[in-house]
Amino acid sequence: SSGINAEYGQINTFIEKDVLRMLCTRSLSDLGRRALLSWRIRSLSTFNSQRKILHRNRATKFDNHTQYDYIKDGIAEILADRITDISRDFPLIVDLGAGKGHVYKHVNTYTTSHVTECDTAADCLALPREQIQGLTTEQILLQQDDALPFENSSQELIISNLWLHWVNDLPKLFKEVERVLVPDGVFIGSMFSTETIYQLRVSLQQAELERTGGIAPHISPFVTPSDLGSLLNGARFCMITLDSEEITITYPDLYFLLRDIQGMAENGCLSAAPNLLRRDVLTGAAAIYQDLYANPDSSLPLSFNILYFIAWKQSAVQGKPKPRGSQDASIADLGKMFGEPPKEGS
Repeated sequence: SSGINAEYGQINTFIEKDVLRMLCTRSLSDLGRRALLSWRIRSLSTFNSQRKILHRNRATKFDNHTQYDYIKDGIAEILADRITDISRDFPLIVDLGAGKGHVYKHVNTYTTSHVTECDTAADCLALPREQIQGLTTEQILLQQDDALPFENSSQELIISNLWLHWVNDLPKLFKEVERVLVPDGVFIGSMFSTETIYQLRVSLQQAELERTGGIAPHISPFVTPSDLGSLLNGARFCMITLDSEEITITYPDLYFLLRDIQGMAENGCLSAAPNLLRRDVLTGAAAIYQDLYANPDSSLPLSFNILYFIAWKQSAVQGKPKPRGSQDASIADLGKMFGEPPKEGS
């Protein structure tokens, strides 16, 4: 397990015990038993994938929908730039969770000539792409977010920009990515990490607790750096590198903030979450947010923690670390090696 489900694991355990108890009750009709069993299987998924596809497709219909792409476009530019940091060309790359073509717009045509865009949201893929000289693209609609329609060892580079945090089975997807990469192929990506939109999470939880006496999960759990490293390592990737940055965006009030999150198609789709947020809870959350986090000008900050990674498929041509104890120099001699004068008294 990736550990992403831990936050809601205890809640799901209690629910599943009740369902199993009902499944064992003879008074249930066969139809009722099948319905409960089907519900239990669906409840094992953290995210409602069909609801998320609906969110992403609907977001393409908003007026001037590109105004909500500022975070995904900005991170896509950083990822595309990191491709050029690798001292070799990648004529063909695969973009997982391509959305509206955020990565495609920023790819360097000196190193890449074709982008295969994959996504589960058909309306995102159907949007017209900007014509870029020297660069072609094709779109593939994924039937599942954890299965890739490519041959074994067929792709040199796979990239994913702020999409993986909605995948239910990351271990399976990472193994799929490792399967389709050629030896010494590279997997580059970005994900929202822990502490993302923590201001909104705290405000909603406190408002709901005060008004209902309990809290429901409205904000998705996010992967931690240690979780991501373990998952990539478990999928047999090597030379894994992680780094992160925090981006803070300010909004006039909570309602503008929620509108932008919906425009980004980043609104929640937890399987265990209630469908609606009560109006009094939302009003209370706005007041709490203002009281706890507002800037001096009354604007509201919202933090996005971005986790970047690069991982390589194992290959015999890759450099290997030397065995421990094989060094022929001491750390104490580093000063002499770089020509530093000896310290007084040494």
